Amino acid sequence: MEALALDVRLDTSADPVGVLVRDQRGGLAFAYSEAYVSQPGAISLSLSLPLTPEPFEEAVTRPFFDNLLQERDGALSDIMAREAIARDDIAGLLFHLGKDCAGALSVLPVGSPPTKVPGDYQKDYQPIEGDRLDAIVESLHKRRRLPAGTDDPSPLAGMQSKIALTVLPDGSLAEPVPSSGAPTTHILKVPDQDHIHDGSLEYEAMRLSQEIGFSTADVSLLPIAGVNVLLVTRFDRARDKDGRIVRIHQEDFAQALGLPSALKYERRGAPGRRFDVDAVRRILDATSDPAVERELFIQATLFDLFVGNVDAHAKNFALLHEPGGGISTSPRYDILPTRLDDTLTDELAYKIGDATTLDEIRKEDIDLFLKTVGIPSAAARQRLAKRYATEVANKLAGHLDRVGKGGQKPLADLIASNMRTLLGALDIEVPDPAKDRDAYIGRAGGWLLS
Repeated sequence: MEALALDVRLDTSADPVGVLVRDQRGGLAFAYSEAYVSQPGAISLSLSLPLTPEPFEEAVTRPFFDNLLQERDGALSDIMAREAIARDDIAGLLFHLGKDCAGALSVLPVGSPPTKVPGDYQKDYQPIEGDRLDAIVESLHKRRRLPAGTDDPSPLAGMQSKIALTVLPDGSLAEPVPSSGAPTTHILKVPDQDHIHDGSLEYEAMRLSQEIGFSTADVSLLPIAGVNVLLVTRFDRARDKDGRIVRIHQEDFAQALGLPSALKYERRGAPGRRFDVDAVRRILDATSDPAVERELFIQATLFDLFVGNVDAHAKNFALLHEPGGGISTSPRYDILPTRLDDTLTDELAYKIGDATTLDEIRKEDIDLFLKTVGIPSAAARQRLAKRYATEVANKLAGHLDRVGKGGQKPLADLIASNMRTLLGALDIEVPDPAKDRDAYIGRAGGWLLS
């Protein structure tokens, strides 16, 4: 194997911020450039790669850059087959795919010009005609290759069918002009044939998250080609002083912890190297306002338990790296009531105390959860457990009738059932709107009955 060096570029920096190196044995190392480290306002690429002129070895470098590759197999498989590259040759894959990494980063052959630049609505985007948009959605819905001439300009993490697009000021959908390097502004998520209701369910869960006060990515539900697709506004985009679209650097919690995407669930890791509440606490402690972020994480966890989102893994939480080094958690995204699908596990992405499912949670588990996340006082934990659970439950309960009457009765029943389970374990009174709703029963005939 030949040695290989690649420039690592950040959309906000004129010059490469560092270099990724593969040695002749396939080992990886990364180093920031000295000029970048000394630059005023420089930001680190990751909590796992703090700003320092010292190089990072394989154990730290590999997981971060592996996370830049998409989890879906399409593009990876094509490159691996065409170029005879093994899946563990991260640098070799990024040599071919690194210009299209998700987010503000790109990884390019040394000396290459930038491939990611700000986007101008007037010249950098082309509208997607209706017939072609239908063909794109149908391809994603049936998990087929995208129509000829369609390249996802920002390959996205996760297993759902999706494509990155741009919404123009007039509301029409568009894509970047080929080779323009312009950012997309939205993600179009298309449910496959076996999960036809996922778009509308995620829309409702995201809407609930926003309505009860969480900072949440904006969503809308669009009927395209006979499918309800979810249009999600990207939280890692902004407008500069000239009105151009620019990328904001972000990383998910797997990258921040130095974990490969394969370890995004607690159950797949080992103590000290896994996504668990102790690891989350370390991340929150590194943010600009740990106390606020801790409170938000506790409330978000309770919200997920109530709405049946047990898929809140390490790649469904993210950090925003702000100019000057500030770090904050991102708006919420990827909230899906996965407990409505009996083909999926009900095991939590991270344990609550010693509990691995909602039904196992007891008062002691919530207490241990709060202690682990960083609340040392037993009296404070007892007070906060009741306060947070009551507040989130009451806010959600106020929307149950709307959700149930709006065509999502199974979701409303599930939320009410989850409230009765969790609040009962905490000896907290269940809000009236949830007391008498039907019990959630499960799937039958491909859809949900109660």
